[in-house]
Amino acid sequence: MKHKLIRSGISLLVIGILICLPGLRTVAREMEPFTFPELEGWEIKQEYPVYNPGTLWDYINGAADSYLSYDFEELYIAEYIKGDVSFKVEIFKHATPIDAFGIYSTERSPGFRFIDLGIQGYCEESLIHFLADRYYIKVRTHETSGEVEDAMMSIANSVVAGIAGINHFPETLTMFPDNGKKPATEIYIAENFLGHSFLGSAFAADYSRENKNFKLFIIVRENKEECLKLLNKYFEFAGKTEKAPEEGEIHISDKYNGEILFYWHNNMIFGTLNLEDRQLQIQVISEIKESLE
Repeated sequence: MKHKLIRSGISLLVIGILICLPGLRTVAREMEPFTFPELEGWEIKQEYPVYNPGTLWDYINGAADSYLSYDFEELYIAEYIKGDVSFKVEIFKHATPIDAFGIYSTERSPGFRFIDLGIQGYCEESLIHFLADRYYIKVRTHETSGEVEDAMMSIANSVVAGIAGINHFPETLTMFPDNGKKPATEIYIAENFLGHSFLGSAFAADYSRENKNFKLFIIVRENKEECLKLLNKYFEFAGKTEKAPEEGEIHISDKYNGEILFYWHNNMIFGTLNLEDRQLQIQVISEIKESLE
């Protein structure tokens, strides 16, 4: 008993330190669960645990790997109930807004009905999915009544109102030229871009121009040296025996992905996929270069 009291005293002391030290107040707040907003006439049921990277498999077995690759941190769940009608709210918190956009971008489709909610959202008859700061939020039901749809939208707006932070898409997306870009095809791949672990993460978007369908991609790293390491590994994979890569235009023949045009500038590498028209390659690369200026 004495040992338990000592441990309890130590735990309370640690909690007190976390709360009292100014530099650690943010840490203490991060440990608090998400507060679900009230909705008049609806009961809130919160019997689910807060899922973390070690337990997410218990809730979404088959999809957990995908979420974990985007630095998933916590999942909060609540049900809203009125009589025989209910809907569920799932709030996936990720490490950064870019990670949240990444998992959102993999699950949306250009054909969805998009709505002005948070950074962006889409809705169907019985669901609303949307993005806000570093949260990917899902509101779903098995019901299709107008009352339930109105309630889902009300709770979605209430959730957004309680989230402060970044309210726009990742800034890298502004570098993609508008000309020919297919709407809602921008995506963030967290790892293994083009199937290569050494390429890591990348942004990409689909294009259609001059009756040609192709893809543009942008790789962003912390510094120029990281880009050089990446390209050296790609040279080794592709069997290129030329001198070390230099900034500017680089061509690589990838046995799995075909001929790829890269352009290396400082801490960024961008290029085209599935585009053989040399003049069009030069044009779209120049448009991305202009966005850097």
